[in-house]
Amino acid sequence: MKKIFKGFLMTAAFMTLGACSTNKTGEKNSNSSDEIVKINYYGRPDKDNNESKIVDAFEKEYSNIKVNYVELPDSSNDRLKTINTVLQSGDSSIDVFAADVTWPSIFISADWVLPLDEYIAEEESSLYLESSLSPFQVNGNLYGLPFMADTGALYYRKDLLDKYNKKVPSSWDELEKTAIEIVEKEGNPELSGFVSYWMQNESLTSAFLEMYWETGGEVLTKDGKSSLEEQKVRETLTRMKQYITNNQLGTEAMQTFDTAASRKIFSSGNAVFSRDWLSGYSIFLDEAQSEISNNVSITSLPAGGTLGGWGTMVSKYSKNTEAAAIFAKYRANFDSQKLSNEVATIVPTITKMFKDKNVLAITPYLPEVLEPLETSKPRPLTPFYSELSGIIQLETHSVISDMKSVNDGAKQITEQVKALLN
Repeated sequence: MKKIFKGFLMTAAFMTLGACSTNKTGEKNSNSSDEIVKINYYGRPDKDNNESKIVDAFEKEYSNIKVNYVELPDSSNDRLKTINTVLQSGDSSIDVFAADVTWPSIFISADWVLPLDEYIAEEESSLYLESSLSPFQVNGNLYGLPFMADTGALYYRKDLLDKYNKKVPSSWDELEKTAIEIVEKEGNPELSGFVSYWMQNESLTSAFLEMYWETGGEVLTKDGKSSLEEQKVRETLTRMKQYITNNQLGTEAMQTFDTAASRKIFSSGNAVFSRDWLSGYSIFLDEAQSEISNNVSITSLPAGGTLGGWGTMVSKYSKNTEAAAIFAKYRANFDSQKLSNEVATIVPTITKMFKDKNVLAITPYLPEVLEPLETSKPRPLTPFYSELSGIIQLETHSVISDMKSVNDGAKQITEQVKALLN
């Protein structure tokens, strides 16, 4: 296995598929030849050698398929640019790649990826969480399989809610009232009601959507046009601004917070609530990193969290589509996800893993994240998602950083998204 770091365009000599003939479900047939097939997999960064170990395990099981793993950059945007560059040129040097859940609509609309229905039986795809599978199901076809789940979720100090006999909030209004009341009664100047990371990035788009959805608003019509309502956008921005200006609810500095800054505040016990991704839970529960490890719990956000996660897709330009489909399927199967959970503590996408005793021995909190996952919603499934998110990020941040009024921000978001999509 050859490993290339931060590869962009590359060419490779491919041999015709003879290594492993397959049936519809991708099972190996016993009459396979000894010919070696080489495929290129553009994968996520190799944290804890996770990707390398999965490739090694695959090659042991499928000895006639060799996988050249190309490690992409840390930045999700840089990964997207890399894959876009290769696929847009029609280059065959990508066979399989790891895709963020916001990407499928981009690649499918451009006709750069293959549907995988021929290789994945319905009983196999039914093993996955419906929410995690949904971004890869477009127009009745399946274009990928999810191998790692994520979503926005609400974390809370259960000791403080118990102390003041408060219910876990089911609406943003209820959350705000509870947070402010607890902060007032605690009398701790270091305590905030709510914390998250609202610097200008993708998480800010997610935060906007999670509050916008509670207004009953939608972003897209069924035919992919804008359905944003300016009044509901205004309500959302007004709410978000309150988290910046009301010191008992949030903090002005939240507009500058990245992931680490927000998690430091919550894990030190200085916030009642936190909006974070599922990846934060292991940190908040770790006694070595968190002062609230015995007093933190998780629930769904009031209107559901934005779905995150990653899956595998196969390039239309691959010269070895059968071998590529076999690896794409393997990368997202039970054994691979179990291995990833062991080495990198991921949140899986296969339903039965949330009850598997061996998996729970490593990540016992998984059953608690199932509800937030099942109530999560995909971000707008449009080939123009990157541009749409850029508009929301910029205008929302301009409002919460006091560079633009709520009315102007709402007008700009609504008009720009309509111009983009309509």
